Amino acid sequence: MLPAGFFTRVTGRPFSSPRETTRAYNVVIFGETGVGKSSLINLITGLHQAKTSPDVDSCTERNQDYEVTIADRKFKIWDTAGLNGGTFSRIHAAIADRNLRRFLSKLHKKGELDLLIYCVRASRTTQALVRHYKKFYSSVCKRSVPVVVIVTCLENTPGEMDSWWQRNVGNFGKLGMVFAGHACVTTIADDPGDTASLRARREYSGRAVRSLIYENCRPHKLHTY
Repeated sequence: MLPAGFFTRVTGRPFSSPRETTRAYNVVIFGETGVGKSSLINLITGLHQAKTSPDVDSCTERNQDYEVTIADRKFKIWDTAGLNGGTFSRIHAAIADRNLRRFLSKLHKKGELDLLIYCVRASRTTQALVRHYKKFYSSVCKRSVPVVVIVTCLENTPGEMDSWWQRNVGNFGKLGMVFAGHACVTTIADDPGDTASLRARREYSGRAVRSLIYENCRPHKLHTY
């Protein structure tokens, strides 16, 4: 994991030098409605940029990118519409499904999809969870892009948050879901009334997620001019 003081900044300027250039790493977060994808974006950037919602309706209607620099690399973190649609109609859910498929396919064909993040809640494994994994990772991306899983809503779990993964990793494997890495986190927004324990969990979560992203994006080949 990256050290606690690892520098992260949000920027609108490309990371470049006079002789070398490289595009930003494209990291796409996907998952069901209400799992905390937008809150995860805010955790990564350290800013409240992405709109969040306390209910189960999707607050992200289109693909939205947020630029962030982690150490010496520039990333575009993509927030996507929630799958399964919450209380929206089946038509809305189908549109979100179709748009994500097209977006991933476009990036993948161009060779510009660097990492998939499957965002899930800390609950039992469902058929929908498996279906989305197979559809977007196995079918669209042909298992050729790294995929990691981030488990949210663990702020109140007893002991270390990562203990959830130790108890449940076997279930993922039995269902054919294999990941290059994982992080068990809380994405709850900071509040002046938070306990020291919750603040520590949130700080740990930010470091864990940024490390996961940095370590699972393959270095680009730099072009010199």
